[in-house]
Amino acid sequence: MSPSSPSSRLRVRSTISVLSLVLVAVVLSSCAASDSKASTPIPTPKLVDLRTGKPSDWGQEGRPLVVNLWASWCTPCKTEMPAIQKVAAKLGDKVDIVGVTDQKDLDAARRAAAKAGVRYRLLVDTDQSLLSDLGIVGLPGTVFVDAKGKVIGRHTGVLTEETLLKEIKNRYGIEP
Repeated sequence: MSPSSPSSRLRVRSTISVLSLVLVAVVLSSCAASDSKASTPIPTPKLVDLRTGKPSDWGQEGRPLVVNLWASWCTPCKTEMPAIQKVAAKLGDKVDIVGVTDQKDLDAARRAAAKAGVRYRLLVDTDQSLLSDLGIVGLPGTVFVDAKGKVIGRHTGVLTEETLLKEIKNRYGIEP
């Protein structure tokens, strides 16, 4: 059989099609919500307040916690920040919303947050361990923590205001 025979070309096309489907499946699975590590305690990395530089912690105080992992170089992260701010403003103290970055250029992080109008708490993971500890493989990533400090869900990818409100309602039963 010659390399240019119809059956050879068909096999090449079939192989390419299968590989393309596998690649699409892998990409889509990394963008979908994932709860594979749910019901584990939230890690306690070394955290510093982005604005003040002072040591910080989750500050949860018995309320549900939404932790958004972001970076100033991440365009999707910057896209979702205004939506997260709107949700934080709507929910007030019903849910703690915290943004966490692990980037080294803190001035760039401050500028990105200011440009997006972010007023919710922003922390820095100085050990750069939180992403892997939470099983987040891409940015933006969001983790949902119950009032007892247990991770109850994850979302990888951009959140809209509507999607975040729905996630909070479904996970905590909280609405604006």
